[in-house]
Amino acid sequence: MIQTWVEKRFSNIYPQKWVQLLLLLGFCLILFFLNLGRWDLWNPDEPRYAQVAREMVQRGDWILMHFNGKTYADKPPLFFWLIGLSSYLCGGFTSFSVRFPSALFGTLTVILTFIFGRCLYGSRTGFLSGMVLATSLEFAYLSTRANIDTTLTFFTTASLLCFFQWHRYTPPHLGSESKRPSPRGRVLSTLPTGEREGVRGNWFGQRKIRNLFIYGFYISMALATLTKGPVGFVLPLLVSLIYLIIQKDWKGLKEMKLLSGMLLFVVIVLSWYLPAVLKGGKAYLNETLFHQTIDRYSRGWSHARPIYYYLYNFPVEFLPWFLFLPAAMVYGYSKEVFEKRKEFLFLLIWFAVIFLFFSLSKGKRGLYILPLYPAASLMVGKLWDDLLSSPMEHFRCEWIFFPLYLFMGLALLAGAAIPWVVSMMFPSYLPYSLPIAFLMVGGSLAMFVLRRFKNHSGIFLLIIAMMAGGFFYTLRVVFPLVNPYKSARFICKEITLRIQPGERLCLYGGVGTGPYNFYTGIVPILELKAKEDLFDYLRSPERVFCLLRFKNFSSFQSMEGRPVVQLISRRKVGDNDIVLISNR
Repeated sequence: MIQTWVEKRFSNIYPQKWVQLLLLLGFCLILFFLNLGRWDLWNPDEPRYAQVAREMVQRGDWILMHFNGKTYADKPPLFFWLIGLSSYLCGGFTSFSVRFPSALFGTLTVILTFIFGRCLYGSRTGFLSGMVLATSLEFAYLSTRANIDTTLTFFTTASLLCFFQWHRYTPPHLGSESKRPSPRGRVLSTLPTGEREGVRGNWFGQRKIRNLFIYGFYISMALATLTKGPVGFVLPLLVSLIYLIIQKDWKGLKEMKLLSGMLLFVVIVLSWYLPAVLKGGKAYLNETLFHQTIDRYSRGWSHARPIYYYLYNFPVEFLPWFLFLPAAMVYGYSKEVFEKRKEFLFLLIWFAVIFLFFSLSKGKRGLYILPLYPAASLMVGKLWDDLLSSPMEHFRCEWIFFPLYLFMGLALLAGAAIPWVVSMMFPSYLPYSLPIAFLMVGGSLAMFVLRRFKNHSGIFLLIIAMMAGGFFYTLRVVFPLVNPYKSARFICKEITLRIQPGERLCLYGGVGTGPYNFYTGIVPILELKAKEDLFDYLRSPERVFCLLRFKNFSSFQSMEGRPVVQLISRRKVGDNDIVLISNR
């Protein structure tokens, strides 16, 4: 097949890896950072994490964290340290400063994906894979939220990259010959490059490089553990061990420095955990070690969902690139890439281990499997790279064009349906839906034209532009529009205007305190669950305030013997219809 002029330009215009790296950085800066502070912190996680970081800074206690005045044992401290540092540098706790670590580590994960792709297949595969990751739905969204999982994904990816580079420097395990350098002072690479690649230099120097990589593997795991607990070391360790076992690389297992590496890992983690346990006592140890790890995984007391949850959740959250993932997986074992199957095997194990691990957990959320997104992006990136640079005619017709046409059809239907749905449900917002509709309809029609001329590079760039443009518009326009219906800041203004020093505020019926702590500055806020406790509270001789759901307030109004209260305000806060009442 003769490539079109545009495809040739796309193949050759950015040959330098530094140019590709700068393009990825600029793309992420625009996509993730530019609109980061245009809307408030929203439930379920953002206000709570921001409040934990703020109480940590206010108390000056960077070891034992607190939330609403009580010890906070749900998560390790690294992410909250980052929020505290970011807010200090920005001059206060704002939406931008609280979200900055997520945007930063989302960008760094895109860069790591580029480096990983370059090591596995080549510079352009890395570039395309980075673009795929940055424009995947869930990853882009979480990179603009104050959420732990983008930071966890960065350290998990870093640990696997270190493992891959360490294994790349492993000499061939051929008896006694593997214990000494090759004749010309080289160490031959065996995995996972698909072919033996000479690595120049002194043998002892290469051993130092290998040691740096393998200890980088354990250090990254330790930082991932300080980000989100034991899952930070379980995932990369499982991936690396299963890969070596499937490869029957018993020599590699022995050379992993498991004893010294895990000792280094333990020292790093205990440098925080041991002082925290000494300050928090036995209750803190039980909460962090058992309740928040073993119980959460095995019993699913939080976000319990069926074992097949990710089979329908992941395809939606990895859009639009999930449409090409089945083709990428089939292509990885096709005859076209026979010599690169070891590289693909590593990515497949990375993807499968994390997917199965969280599928077996009782508690599930879509963001839990974010650490597998770089692996999925690398598989899709390799498929597109080969599509743009080689014929692949037989494979392309069977596997690639069907999801491509499916994407065009879905984009066309969505673009036509969005204005209709908005006009029916939110007629005043119809003008704001039109740019998205034009983007989807125009993009899908342009894609049909490009497909007609077999301009596949243009199609790839158009998908990137559609996703980036839609996401940018959502952050810039849509989120600020819905912010009054999602944020607790507005009802908190009602509270701070009325409440006087010394007067109390409570929450009733399981309403979380995080957004109300953060936007009122009141710590602690009393949490009431029993009806009798609420009655006693409202009968207090001094003036008191209470926040509760409107449905609970309606039930309260029909109760016999209830105290007399005044309805002060009613606001929508996300999924909750919240009312503010007072006994005076």
